Amino acid sequence: MIVRSAVLDGHVEEADRERFDRGMRDNVLPAIRTYPGIRDVRLRRLVVPEQGAPSAYMVFDLYFDSLADMDAALASETRQTVRTKIAENMGPFKGRVYHLVFDEDL
Repeated sequence: MIVRSAVLDGHVEEADRERFDRGMRDNVLPAIRTYPGIRDVRLRRLVVPEQGAPSAYMVFDLYFDSLADMDAALASETRQTVRTKIAENMGPFKGRVYHLVFDEDL
């Protein structure tokens, strides 16, 4: 199983957190679920960081059967829809987004 993690490394002001979290959960998450070949998607928000850890606010984990399935999903027309939903909801987030790809079946 391949897991592509999108890490939102940064912060959201406390006054904006409820709106931001709701936008990610109610708008972005359903859009990601429409990727062809996706098996699952999970959204996690950091609760307690270890001292000295990066300031990851939130992580999306996208599950695929293979790298080929992941690549096909990311090359699909669906990706533009997902990117649009992300852009519409990212306003309150201050930081950077990066991606990591893991093999879960070691």
